[in-house]
Amino acid sequence: MQITNVKCPSGKYGLKCPYEMVAEEIAVHNTANDASAMSEVSYMLGNNSSTSFHVAVDDYRVVTGIPFNRNAFHAGDGRNGRGNRKAISIEICYSKSGDERFNEAEDLAASYIAMLLKERNWGVDKVKKHQDYSKKYCPHRTLDLGWERFLNKIRRHLDYQAIPVQDNNNEGGSLEMAKKYVNGSTPEPVFADTGLSKKIGALDPRETAEYLSIDNDRPLVRYKVNGTNTYKCGYVRWKGGCK
Repeated sequence: MQITNVKCPSGKYGLKCPYEMVAEEIAVHNTANDASAMSEVSYMLGNNSSTSFHVAVDDYRVVTGIPFNRNAFHAGDGRNGRGNRKAISIEICYSKSGDERFNEAEDLAASYIAMLLKERNWGVDKVKKHQDYSKKYCPHRTLDLGWERFLNKIRRHLDYQAIPVQDNNNEGGSLEMAKKYVNGSTPEPVFADTGLSKKIGALDPRETAEYLSIDNDRPLVRYKVNGTNTYKCGYVRWKGGCK
């Protein structure tokens, strides 16, 4: 999981995040446009509106903008509302078109939210909809597809992250083990090139693929597409999965 932290200028605190906060829950939003996570955060921090949020997630990256110990104005429930004063806000990108990029952004958001829950020893009951605070139909596309479906994604990621990585490197090893690529606890993007510029898919948490080689310091893997018997080959960033 690639996490990029963008620092909110201290001069904007009075506008974007004026209050100290001890978070008690997580609020989920959809952006209702097709901008990337970095574009969302850059625009939010650069404009002169008080509207703000903590995190944006697209199909390959998590970008933070407001520190988690400061509030953000995202929930529409007033300056002292519970959402605006107690919730970490997560914006899921690419929700306007709702194509494969949105599906992958939603998957990555579920994984990231699971990580936040694990860090805080919270349950899925701490995950709220924007709609819960102000009746706005948001996260709109996630709601269209099914809120409980999204919570189930988070539950699955919580299960993945609770499973320890198995060390299969027995003394002497074997050719079969040397060919395995075992993904970690978060989705791993797969790219067509070693420069990682063109994304073609992703490995699920704990997914096992075939490890072919390392080219230009990038592992080349062969993996099944969505659990079918169709295979793709591509490059991944994380070398720790090579067995």
